[in-house]
Amino acid sequence: MIGISRVGTTVHVELPSRFDHRCVKEFQQLMTFPERTWVLDLSKVDYVDSAALGMLLVLRERVGPGGSIALRGAHGQARQVLLMTKFERMFDVQ
Repeated sequence: MIGISRVGTTVHVELPSRFDHRCVKEFQQLMTFPERTWVLDLSKVDYVDSAALGMLLVLRERVGPGGSIALRGAHGQARQVLLMTKFERMFDVQ
């Protein structure tokens, strides 16, 4: 289950241990928020798949130029996948 909170104009998202195709519907609901600043906490994520990467790209497109998406706490397989796919060029990977 994805945890969501809003602080001012920023959406904070806490992702589950498996950020994969099973999260698609829930993640799509997040994208109805109008905010353009997002912080995604990946500290609990042990596994990501191509569906998760696709969700991040769709969010990036929705946020648009001038928006901000930070991916925090990525480690292990999740961090390896983000770096292997060069997501640090499109997102603020911390």
